[in-house]
Amino acid sequence: MREIALATRVKNREIIDFLHANIKTKIDFCKTIITGYNDNNFRYLLFACDEKYIEPCEKILREILIDYIESIYKVNYLKSKINNPLSNTLTFNAYIKVLSVFDKSTDESALNKILSFNQTLFIDSFLEFRLSPLKRHWDSLANISSDNISLFSSKTFLDVIKFLLNTMDNFSYKVKVVCQDDSFNIYKMDNKNASIKKIAQCTDTLDLISNVLTLAPCYVDIYMSENENSEAVSFLSNVFCNRLKIFTKKCKI
Repeated sequence: MREIALATRVKNREIIDFLHANIKTKIDFCKTIITGYNDNNFRYLLFACDEKYIEPCEKILREILIDYIESIYKVNYLKSKINNPLSNTLTFNAYIKVLSVFDKSTDESALNKILSFNQTLFIDSFLEFRLSPLKRHWDSLANISSDNISLFSSKTFLDVIKFLLNTMDNFSYKVKVVCQDDSFNIYKMDNKNASIKKIAQCTDTLDLISNVLTLAPCYVDIYMSENENSEAVSFLSNVFCNRLKIFTKKCKI
């Protein structure tokens, strides 16, 4: 058996909780034993598995850690560096989300090189010190925004979001959103012939927009009732324009 250990300070245990929630559904095939405990103000998450499963297990752990860094840590970092000049928080948060995925391949390449599980990975220290080169790159993005942000209006922010999406690689072929009462079910297709798979369910407008923008799809299909009206749908329609189609729910997804 081989053991992998991750740790954070107890006050930052939401990081471990995020990892645990995502990991336990993805590494069952590794026949992995997962446990956790607190010790000396640290929260530990331990994995034990056979040597033959260690490589795929580490690959999954690495992917989930990278997802946390890109989808949560980097977004919060950029928000702390860029002041919001708008009363429209939705548009600003969408801008930050697109800015955070704009150079996703650069982040993934750098993180894959420095993430190692040879000894206990203290995530707080990793984020504070090992990410310094990446943070300098993120600071450049923040500085460019901050230097020009006083000129931004809500419409300009929207134009910048569209520009960034149009210049980055598409991470999925199509995203389909089904509006259901006060919630949204999100599905994606990786390519034109791929099967459709559900990836998220959310009730928050910003969460819906963040999920769609993170996937940077070529096309977006939205299924909703004729009398439904959603701020998120209106926003996404303005961003994706003729790449977004709205269908009534009687249409099949």
